[in-house]
Amino acid sequence: MTIQEALNIFGLAGELTEDDIKKAYKKSALKYHPDRNPLGAELMKAVNSAYDTLMNNIDKINLFQSNDKTKQYNFGDELESVLNTLSGLSDIIFEVIGNWVWISGDTKIHKETLKEIGCKWAPKKQQWFYRPEEHKCFRNNQEKSIDEIRLKYGSSGQYKSKGWQQVENRY
Repeated sequence: MTIQEALNIFGLAGELTEDDIKKAYKKSALKYHPDRNPLGAELMKAVNSAYDTLMNNIDKINLFQSNDKTKQYNFGDELESVLNTLSGLSDIIFEVIGNWVWISGDTKIHKETLKEIGCKWAPKKQQWFYRPEEHKCFRNNQEKSIDEIRLKYGSSGQYKSKGWQQVENRY
């Protein structure tokens, strides 16, 4: 996750201090807490990952955030909207890995809906994915499997839509 992607999880921009980040984290943690939000467990993965990224790069935040206003937006709200849509589709399995959402299951019948919400097809992994728009994957010779991606970015399991049933707890 880049610094700009982490800032977008919280909807932050401009000159920021450590206190600004902590306040944004607390606000998001309350908003997306699993006791208050049915999507909370999945959303908190992205919030925690963003917080870790920002706190690990606290001295670089004001140097490396984008000055381009079109790259600054609230990805947390966007991610919540996507997960809400996915949870309403039948026979879909999804998981948040870092700030990407990987989608499998019976996706063929939901192809148009997935496209409408901004999901893209990954032919080598045979899965759909949703990611921050500014995060472009650069092609390299070392394409990672979905299991390698899970190990690198962490995942607390896959969820099946229509009832938020946890399918598998892997990492």
